[in-house]
Amino acid sequence: MFLWASACGAAVAQATPTKEVGPTHAAPRKLAADVGSGAADDEFPRTVAHYGGKTTLQQAPLRVAVLSTGQNDGLLTLGLVPVGTTPDDQGRLYADYLVEGFASRQAQMRRTADLGVRSAPDLEVLAALRPDLILVNKAMLTPQMQALYQRIAPTVVTRGNGVNWKIDFLLLADALGRTGAARAWLASYHADASSMAQQWPQGQAASVSFVQANAARNRVMGVRSFAGSIAEDAGLRRPPSQRFAGNSQDISAELLDQADADWIFYAARDKTLPALTGSPLWPRLRGVALSHAVRVGLDPFYLNAGPLAARIVLSALARTAPDTLAAR
Repeated sequence: MFLWASACGAAVAQATPTKEVGPTHAAPRKLAADVGSGAADDEFPRTVAHYGGKTTLQQAPLRVAVLSTGQNDGLLTLGLVPVGTTPDDQGRLYADYLVEGFASRQAQMRRTADLGVRSAPDLEVLAALRPDLILVNKAMLTPQMQALYQRIAPTVVTRGNGVNWKIDFLLLADALGRTGAARAWLASYHADASSMAQQWPQGQAASVSFVQANAARNRVMGVRSFAGSIAEDAGLRRPPSQRFAGNSQDISAELLDQADADWIFYAARDKTLPALTGSPLWPRLRGVALSHAVRVGLDPFYLNAGPLAARIVLSALARTAPDTLAAR
C-alpha cells in the first residue's frame, strides 16, 4: 500500500552555496557540505548557511512566517503552523490538500495571518506578528527585500524550484532544530518509493507523463520537476519527449502527442481544463485510450513542493504498477 496521511538574533553573510553532494538524483537528497548548521537538534544558538548567506538563531523558532507557499507543507509536516503566510493564486492561505491533510491543525491554521502578495508582502503585518524566523525561497527574493526581512527577524532562504524539495525540507528542518524528524520522514518516503520500484520486472516499468493546463498553454513537466523526481524515485520511466533538461516545457495543441505515455497525470483549474481535454488529439493519446489518464490535484502535483504533496503524488503513481502489469 502506498497511501499515507500524514528571541532570535541574526547575521547575514554574502556567500551563496551552490554545490550538491552525494549520488546524482533528479531531486538532491542531501544538503551540500556548505549548507546548514551541522548542529545537533537541541543545539542553539546555531548559524545556518543557506541560499542567501548565513543566519544565526539564538533559540529554536516557534513563531515562523512563511513567504513562499510551498514551505507551509514542510513546516506543517514538522509540527508547526505558520503565524503568517502569503496566499496562493486562488487567494487561499492553504491549499485544499493541506487543509485536508492537517485537519487536526485547522483551528490554528485559521488564525494564520495573511501577509499579502508573495513578491511584496505587507511588512507592517509581518513585523506585528513578531516572528522568530522568516522563510522565503530564493526565487522570490531580492537583496533589498532580504535586508528588510532580516531587520524584522532571522531569515533563512531556501533554494526553491520543485525539484529541490528534499534539500529545502532539510534546510527548513535545520533552522527549526528538527533535522532528525525530517531525515526520518525522508528515509520512510525513500523506502516506500524503492519498494514500489522493485515491483517492476526488469525493463517493464510504466512510462508516466505529467501535464498541466492553463488558459494560455499546456505544459509538460520534465524529469527535473517535483512530480518528475518522485516518478524517478518510484522507478517509473518518462517518455522521450519529457526527458529534457529543464523543469518544464510548453507544448502547443498540435504537439499534444508529446504528453502521451502509458499513464498521463494531468491537472488544471476547472475553467481551463477544456484547453487540454477538449483538444481533438486528446482522445487519440494512448494513455487516454487505455483509460490511464488521471486527473490529479494541481496544487500537490504542480504548484506546491513538500512532504505531504510528495506522498500524494507517490500514492497516485502507485496504482500504475498493478494496473499496467495486468494490461500486459
